[in-house]
Amino acid sequence: MIRILVFLLAVVTVTPVLAQPGLGPGAADKREKIKKKIRAMRAYTLTEELQLDETTAGKLFPTLAKYDDELDRLLQQRADIERRLKGAADIKDPRALDKLIDEAVANQKAFWDSQERRVAELRKILTPAQTARLLVVLPEFERRIQNQLQRALKGGPGPRKAGKGEVLENPYGRDDDDDDLPAPKGPRAK
Repeated sequence: MIRILVFLLAVVTVTPVLAQPGLGPGAADKREKIKKKIRAMRAYTLTEELQLDETTAGKLFPTLAKYDDELDRLLQQRADIERRLKGAADIKDPRALDKLIDEAVANQKAFWDSQERRVAELRKILTPAQTARLLVVLPEFERRIQNQLQRALKGGPGPRKAGKGEVLENPYGRDDDDDDLPAPKGPRAK
């Protein structure tokens, strides 16, 4: 029963890692499908890692969804600001550059404020031990998803199996296994 509830609640949450603007026709639909899959994975991961009961899960996921929408909006703004900052060399007016810098700083502050409010609200729902675990698990989960999405968007080479005696060099300069989502585990030992 809890897994069904978690899955249903996951459908209404949004993770902020897909905040980039559309890449073409149908991109919005694809993005929404990916968000739903990520939400379901996140709900499952958090339910397992935090050992959530139905009542707590019923409060946690709508709260995360509320902040996900806000964070998505801020991340979309950030992507636009970063695009304009990359073209800053072409801007000759110092006041226009100052305004752009102020916009970047304000966006970052709004992002941090939103994160702070989210954690404060989550602390009212979760136990201190669950909150501490969330502060480890959620950023790790989001980083792994972001890394996988970045690789997919760049169209980078996928992992290739080595032949006999062949050692493959990782084109990303790191261990890809580190960014792949692990298979779900049972409750962690304390």
